[in-house]
Amino acid sequence: KSWGPDMTGTNQPGTPSTFRLRRRTPGSFLLVPCPQQNRSIRCQGQLEGMAATILVACPAVAHIQEQPLTIWYQWREQGNSLQIQLLESAPITRPRKQPNAGVSYIVPDFLIEMTDGRKQLIQIKPSDRLARPITQRKLEVARQFAVSEGWTFHLITEKELLRGPLLANVQLIGRYRQTPIDRDLFQTIQNMVVPQGISLGKLCMRPDETDPVRVRTHVFHLLTSGELSFDPRQEPISDKTLIFPGGEITWDPFDSVWAPSGC
Repeated sequence: KSWGPDMTGTNQPGTPSTFRLRRRTPGSFLLVPCPQQNRSIRCQGQLEGMAATILVACPAVAHIQEQPLTIWYQWREQGNSLQIQLLESAPITRPRKQPNAGVSYIVPDFLIEMTDGRKQLIQIKPSDRLARPITQRKLEVARQFAVSEGWTFHLITEKELLRGPLLANVQLIGRYRQTPIDRDLFQTIQNMVVPQGISLGKLCMRPDETDPVRVRTHVFHLLTSGELSFDPRQEPISDKTLIFPGGEITWDPFDSVWAPSGC
């Protein structure tokens, strides 16, 4: 699939997104800056904002599209079983309402394209809503659609977003994206970072006695711009954190805490 023209109302990724279809859903809207796409990712609520913050910082993510497509489906419950049929587009006429059947649509939260071409369909949900029948139905629709497209489907809750130091680390360095820099210090730091890595503490204790706080500020700016790299998944940033040249370290939340979801 390409990132083609808007096809609202059909099961196709499109730009601009189908965000307007979600006006009826309560929650606040957040903008997460995404410099590599020269725009901000528009998120509904704190959980989506947390996920977008991680995705923007991930060096293995090539493209992020929020609310990328509308997936129409027909469903029917029979006893303890749920039957779902994916539809090509919105039905011309809606069938009569029935107690255990109907036609509806979902709008997934994110479609992610990785640098290796893989695509991930992501749904963000609070964990306390997962047991609801309507939530289970929508997640099954998203999973089936992802499978039909050859994508992987990922259900992410606050438990995955807040697990470990990843979110806190990328939020920390992200604060230094717009920091004014000293080009000479900038170059000196880059010259000190070797392929095998150097600890943040050693990097900040330069022999010319430059203010360590000032050096750290520049290091964080270089990390958030991708000109230096580190692995934010392992432990909170400290003086022991190893800093590497840009591109030396890549990481991917999908291979660990965001593993594919079977629902």
